[in-house]
Order: sequence, then C-alpha cells, then structure tokens
Amino acid sequence: MSLEIIVWSSNANLDLINIYNYISKNFVFYARKTINNIIIKTEHLSLFPYMGRVSLQYSQENYRELIYKSYIILYKIESNKIHIISVLHSARKRDNF
Repeated sequence: MSLEIIVWSSNANLDLINIYNYISKNFVFYARKTINNIIIKTEHLSLFPYMGRVSLQYSQENYRELIYKSYIILYKIESNKIHIISVLHSARKRDNF
C-alpha cells in the first residue's frame, strides 16, 4: 500500500478560511474544532484514497467526495497525489463546487 501525498488547492484553503470565519463569529472553539476535524478526515485519504464516494458532480472514478458532518470535501486522485479541490457546506448549491 503506497502513501499518497495530499495537496490542498488555493480554493480549498480559502474554503477552510471562510468556514472558520463564519463559525468563529459565534463559536471560536467550534470553528477550530471543525477545521481541525476536516483536515484530519482528509489525512485518511493518504492511506485510503478511494474511501470517498464517486463525485455526483463529475461522475468520474478519480473525482470523489468525502463527507464530514455537513461538509462535502471534493478531491481528485492523480498518480500518487490527492488534490483537495474544495470544501463546501451541503446547504450551498453544488454548482459552486
């Protein structure tokens, strides 16, 4: 079993910042916890890249979605890398992916 490298896109990093900013308006502790748990969830992909479902948006085997609570983490499997494309709250429209 090979270890995959996880690469966060600038859009995905911006998504994390926006999630943090939104939650921290009322609950700094939960904002930190949410971001930390999203990152931990994605770290599992280095060993299990196919653990997420095939993306409903792309319908291609290498585009997948990992769910953490109400968040959809879109990622792409490419050679020995996992590209985190975006992190979207499930209440938002999917065309924003």
